[in-house]
Amino acid sequence: MTEQEIFLRGVWKMIPDEEKTDWVEQIAEYKLDKTEPLGDYGSLIKSMLDKGVTASEIARLCKIIGYESVFSVLYHLEDPTASFEDFDESEETLHWGLYSIDPETEKPKEGIWSLHEYFLSMDPSGREMRPKDNDE
Repeated sequence: MTEQEIFLRGVWKMIPDEEKTDWVEQIAEYKLDKTEPLGDYGSLIKSMLDKGVTASEIARLCKIIGYESVFSVLYHLEDPTASFEDFDESEETLHWGLYSIDPETEKPKEGIWSLHEYFLSMDPSGREMRPKDNDE
């Protein structure tokens, strides 16, 4: 497996799995706390459930949002100038990338590129984010 594939498999582990929905009910039990970051997470999920949105639909939506967020960050890694298009022209242009580290020298090796291009193909479900056949 390439470094790129290993990295992307790890990223997919960070995205909610739509096949596992037990977390939806658990989060729905969180009480609203306006003093905490994400303090409305539980109340939002509970409200969706109360309105008839199923746990499976919530999990699917969270997977889609997770995918879109990660894709945007991966794209950002490859095209930092797109992030600065609306900045004042006096701002310094930055360049960055993702590199693996040689374990012996602890120096960066060749960059890991095109992550956003291959991310979809690494979907662990094998469906490349397509809905399941039984989804409407």
